[in-house]
Amino acid sequence: MTKLVYSIGQLAKLTQCKIPTIRYYEEVEILPVAHRSEGNQRRYNSEHLKRLRFIRHARALGFSLDEVR
Repeated sequence: MTKLVYSIGQLAKLTQCKIPTIRYYEEVEILPVAHRSEGNQRRYNSEHLKRLRFIRHARALGFSLDEVR
């Protein structure tokens, strides 16, 4: 079974989240750091997708980043 891999742009579209926000979530360690391709591009998997969807949902409900953490 092949594992789905997403670019940061694909992840942004799937979650309706801006790219700088995804990078920020990685920086503050709410979202796990993405693996890098040989070309040094971020590569995300289904776990990143699920986590980011959860974060976006919690934020939409009014939770702070500390509460999400």
